[in-house]
Amino acid sequence: MATIHTILTPDGRHIPFTGGTDAQRLAQGAARGETRFFESTASNWPAPGGGNNSSLAITFDLDAAYAWIITDISAVFISPTTDNLSMDAVGMLEFKLPTSGGSEYVYTHLAAPPSRQGPTGSTAIGSLEAREYNSQHPLVDSSNLSSMTFVAETLPTYLMYPFDSVKNAVEVTAIFSQAPSDTSAITCRFAARCLQYDINQAYDYRVQSPQLMR
Repeated sequence: MATIHTILTPDGRHIPFTGGTDAQRLAQGAARGETRFFESTASNWPAPGGGNNSSLAITFDLDAAYAWIITDISAVFISPTTDNLSMDAVGMLEFKLPTSGGSEYVYTHLAAPPSRQGPTGSTAIGSLEAREYNSQHPLVDSSNLSSMTFVAETLPTYLMYPFDSVKNAVEVTAIFSQAPSDTSAITCRFAARCLQYDINQAYDYRVQSPQLMR
């Protein structure tokens, strides 16, 4: 048995914000724009082959010329062939921030909570009952038998930015895994929203506060 790794790089779309002058925006601690990352190619997580485990990494870089706050990350996995996806119900989120001494790492997770408890009342980690009720049955496409939806329960509340002496970009990676019982390709639909700030705002209390000020 082996673990087969797949890496996806989502597309990005930048949306500049309007309203007010640059001086007003800086004084108010407001973002200059947002970048949205998305991935929705059909069957983009290939089958791992007989008896193998499988992992999927979705990774993207944030423009090194700016500072960023990540506000939303979510993913849904859709299977056309199985009624019960056997994916782990928690995915890992890694934020890699370049520093002059190497890299600083921040970790959190995406979770697919069970829709209800199993018939025995058990939702213990690794239990069959917990896993079965993570998997939903979408109606938007009759060819899809089941899906699992993941959302980021917590995200860093501060600006992420490369230090002035380092020009490497902040790297964001979401990692998911599945057991060998799902042997067909799965479709992953992924979305993330990142607010863009000027580097000189990175030390401003108005945007570094846990609750964004408006």
